[in-house]
Amino acid sequence: MKTKNYKIFYTDDDTDDKEIFREIISEIHPDSSIEFQNDGSELLSLLNKEPINPDILFLDLNLPQTDGFQVLSEIRRDTKNKNLPIVIISTSNDIDSIMKARESGATLYICKPNSYSQLKTILAELLSFNWTSYLGSQHFKEFVYC
Repeated sequence: MKTKNYKIFYTDDDTDDKEIFREIISEIHPDSSIEFQNDGSELLSLLNKEPINPDILFLDLNLPQTDGFQVLSEIRRDTKNKNLPIVIISTSNDIDSIMKARESGATLYICKPNSYSQLKTILAELLSFNWTSYLGSQHFKEFVYC
């Protein structure tokens, strides 16, 4: 079975988290491309350039300067990003943060697991989704991976 070769954006200021993410993606989807951003300003600038069309965006909430919630709201204000799957990936499992992420337009919320294998399993599952049909049938239970 052929897997989709994703164009992935991942915005996080933690170098170790980005390296682990890169390793996992290279194992499960080696032909996919990943572009890393260190903060929300860099991401927003990149998304405003033409033609930038990531297939999926992974976004940390704890970013320098502009937090992930503000970045998420800004992305969703632009109609061209209306159907972009945005997955929050955070160490927080706080219900208020989860609800705020959903209200701000996140597609899914992942609590960063403590193990490499757990994160690999979650990412493999997410990258096997049919995002087009998923986006139209979202329920809160499916929103959180903690």
